[in-house]
Amino acid sequence: MIETPKVKVREFKIKGIRDVLMVFLEDGEWEEELMDLLTYIRERKEFFNSAKLAVDVGERKLKATQIADLRDGLAEQAVSLVAIFSGSVQTKNNARTFGLETDPENIRITSGKKMQLLPDGGENAIMYSHTLRSGAKVNYSGSVMVVGDVNPGAEVIAEGSVLVWGCIRGKVVAGSSGDERAVICALEIKPLQLRIANNEAKKGVQIKNPVKINCQEKELNFTEWKQ
Repeated sequence: MIETPKVKVREFKIKGIRDVLMVFLEDGEWEEELMDLLTYIRERKEFFNSAKLAVDVGERKLKATQIADLRDGLAEQAVSLVAIFSGSVQTKNNARTFGLETDPENIRITSGKKMQLLPDGGENAIMYSHTLRSGAKVNYSGSVMVVGDVNPGAEVIAEGSVLVWGCIRGKVVAGSSGDERAVICALEIKPLQLRIANNEAKKGVQIKNPVKINCQEKELNFTEWKQ
């Protein structure tokens, strides 16, 4: 019996910044680099499980769609993308739209702390920089921001507002303690359940454009979300 030779998994340079792992990517074809990195992580899933990852791409110019592919590919393997470092202004700007850090020094200062932010008005909030997959449950006393999707089977329940930089496919509740001033914002919605305080959206609602949802006279109001 002839055995199929085992394909050698490419090695990557990894170093740690506090509790964040940083990986360096070369200047090859992006699709090949991404596939090699995901294979490398998959082969070492016990080491990378639930890890926070920063990726140094050098001078590479990444499009928003390429960053999304990286983020989602890592999320499927329970790895959170928290930062992208690059000498390219385009890459930095696109990374920031996903809520990713672009300054290594900030990672050194904040990586040991709980990832929280204070949006306008000083409200307490927490951010998840990855897609929430089926089974994920978030229940928070302030506002919640998700840089990714909320998949079917996942749920976000917040006493404050909920902002999803992706698609809501699961359950999202804002103003869970009865605050009708809370809002829900997302790039796209086709939720299993959507509610603000005690006001629930009709079943089957789907909107493919960025949308902001608030309460008006005990009903949910859907308007264009202008980021």
